[in-house]
Amino acid sequence: MIREQRFINDDWTFAYGEHPGAESEPPHPPRPEAARHDAAWYDIGLPHSFDLPDFREQRFYVGHGCYRRTVTINPEWTGQWIALEFLGVFQACEVFVNGRPVGRHEGGYTPFTVDISDAVVAGANEVFVRVDNLWNPRLAPRAGDYSFAGGIYRDVSLIVADRVRIDWYGIGVTTPDVGRERATVAASVEVVNDEPHPVQVDVAAVIADPGRTVAALPPVTRTIPARSRAVVELEGAVARPILWHPDQPHRYRLTASVSVEGTARDSQQTAFGIRSFEFTADRGFFLNGEHLDLHGVNVHQNRGGWGDAGTRASIRRDVAMVKDLGMNIIRGSHYPHHPFFAEECDRQGLLFWSELHFWGIGGEDVEGYWFASAYPVEEADEPAFEESLRRALREMVRTHRNHPSIVTWSIGNEAFFSDDKVIDKAKRLTGELVELARELDPTRPVAVGGAQRKGFDRLGDIAGYNGDGAELFHDPGIPNVVSEYHGVRGQGPGEYEVEWEHGVEVDYPWRSGKIFWCAFHYKSIADGAGLQGLADYWRRPRRPYHWYRERLRGIAPPEFPKPGWAVALRLSSDVDTIPTDGTGDVRIEVELVDTRGVRVVDDRAVTLTVVEGEGVFPSGRSITLAPETHSLWGGAGAIELRSYVPGVQRIRATADGLVPAELVAEAVGERKAPRARRLPPPAPSVAEPPRGQGKTSLAAYRPVSVSSAEPRFEGGNATSSGSGTFWRAANRDPGEWITAHLEFPYEISRIEVVFAEAPAHPWAVETSADGQRFEPLHRGEPGADSLSVHLDFPARPASRVRIAFPQQPIDIEEIRVY
Repeated sequence: MIREQRFINDDWTFAYGEHPGAESEPPHPPRPEAARHDAAWYDIGLPHSFDLPDFREQRFYVGHGCYRRTVTINPEWTGQWIALEFLGVFQACEVFVNGRPVGRHEGGYTPFTVDISDAVVAGANEVFVRVDNLWNPRLAPRAGDYSFAGGIYRDVSLIVADRVRIDWYGIGVTTPDVGRERATVAASVEVVNDEPHPVQVDVAAVIADPGRTVAALPPVTRTIPARSRAVVELEGAVARPILWHPDQPHRYRLTASVSVEGTARDSQQTAFGIRSFEFTADRGFFLNGEHLDLHGVNVHQNRGGWGDAGTRASIRRDVAMVKDLGMNIIRGSHYPHHPFFAEECDRQGLLFWSELHFWGIGGEDVEGYWFASAYPVEEADEPAFEESLRRALREMVRTHRNHPSIVTWSIGNEAFFSDDKVIDKAKRLTGELVELARELDPTRPVAVGGAQRKGFDRLGDIAGYNGDGAELFHDPGIPNVVSEYHGVRGQGPGEYEVEWEHGVEVDYPWRSGKIFWCAFHYKSIADGAGLQGLADYWRRPRRPYHWYRERLRGIAPPEFPKPGWAVALRLSSDVDTIPTDGTGDVRIEVELVDTRGVRVVDDRAVTLTVVEGEGVFPSGRSITLAPETHSLWGGAGAIELRSYVPGVQRIRATADGLVPAELVAEAVGERKAPRARRLPPPAPSVAEPPRGQGKTSLAAYRPVSVSSAEPRFEGGNATSSGSGTFWRAANRDPGEWITAHLEFPYEISRIEVVFAEAPAHPWAVETSADGQRFEPLHRGEPGADSLSVHLDFPARPASRVRIAFPQQPIDIEEIRVY
């Protein structure tokens, strides 16, 4: 039997809560006593998030949610290997079939399968999945600047294959020798024998370009013992290969097959590219032997309305927007992304930095929520936590290894935000994960992202420096990238020109490149965070997006809309058809236009309603885009519509005093019998995250900017506790300053300044809520204060704290903020 795989994203029901015992109940319970239970269930499609609609509110639902669906098993499938494939569930789930437990998975970002072969019967089978997104001290990530919404937020498929087959993601392809005249291709094919007796298999593979076979890898015969597996190595060559490059993202397709006694038992395909690359310590990055300056963006996966639950079509658009900027690399911040994301990078021509979620956020360092130490502070939590990252790394590499766009596996981001008492353990684990990544894939270097503190930059093959790391590590003697730099902030259109910090505007020959923070606004647990996008949460380009595009591609910006009086609405969409399997959607944009049909800045709220068909917005049959939710600005807004039922979808836009507009799209897919569908309400309210409970300085190990600094006395010394050194200005002139960046807005009420010398000149403490305007807090006079100054004051909002010197700078050992 040749395998079959199909999406089962449609026709699920969902309910908030744990629902103990519900895994054994049928979906339409005939028993009266179960009727009350069934009333809590709603019709949904996948991908799905606990938090729909998602308007980027800081709070999110933390708890359980349950999913169920009927899956039909054809009689001819019985006796074969049958599995459910989940590409992403956040973050722990239990899977039941016909009331029987069949699998459990922990980890919110990596794909996995559940073998249901022995639990299903011919005909209807009931699948039940219980999911939770509870903070778990033993499961990564323990911290991060993001939103950790629960749900089955990526695709689910049903897979049927022979009992003698190629394992799930069981083909690995490498290109050991790459030249313009010839490239060798090596394929590792993992074959599974589920039969109760040994089998002799013939494993073969062919490599094809569209429409033609370019190479055949000589077959290998192997005997595999009963109920075991074996890896079969094949090798061949491609003559005059077309090398993969962002300007020519050419891919080949390898098809591997398994036969027993001349009968084909299984076949799988994988796409791959032929290229060579190198990160160097002194000359930057090279692709196919040619220097390439890397310039890219970080990308988070969540989005306006739908949160983490984006479709493949939305992923395709995200990658296309980065390509449109003229950039050439994406950092998948800060977790393994959907395998389709890497596939689109392959197809569209963008390099990809694939990252593990060993992740820190700093700040209050509070157990019980995602503000905690990146590495566990309790010894009992360490083994399970470490294993969760090893497991996720194996899953990431296995499912992403054939993508030519991926040029590094990154171990995480800013894991130095671990409690000082366990920092050595965090570094040891980072080193172990680096070694494991090298073992799993010797063909790619291993990066450590956000490695600008505590010596993490020396633990991998590539150092990724965030923020002030760009100026702290000049010519570090190892391959390096600026993995995050900032330049924009705020809602709405923003300023046109991007203002770079920390000297990233200089392209040093020893630096492989720089990666902007970030492509799109994102939802975060941190107040005021997530607003550094070149495009907003709804994927509408802001003005700095056009600045980058002009800089990198020479495309002049469009004429930006001006204030005016709208009289009508206009609707447009990116596509006319929607697949009903959950992989696609239609992106709808609404504009407010004047009598000439020109868009004007008239930000009246607009409501979009499905008036025909069974299409859904993240809020159901209608959604309102408004300035209050930042989903409409500059006279326009955008949202994505899905449909899991075929047919015409007619959408109407209305707003006070404006002529309505309509748009029609066609949902295409398998015909279904009509039935009443109950759409879920918004997510339940949730408790506030812990605030003000931490005892750690909010400035600890955060970025620092300075007016000047002597070599070896950089500003970063002043936020590194116990560093043994201090900040010293390079100049002794009036007006010198040092600023500690808290990175997120906090309500602060205490500042401590530790001088390295007795204050002999006036000094001042200032705070800024927006990073732009500073307000005075305290003025210190010569001789009036000791080396250590503690300032307590009524709480005030601040994201930065600046120490300024109106006459002459004073050396500072540490700045602490609470």
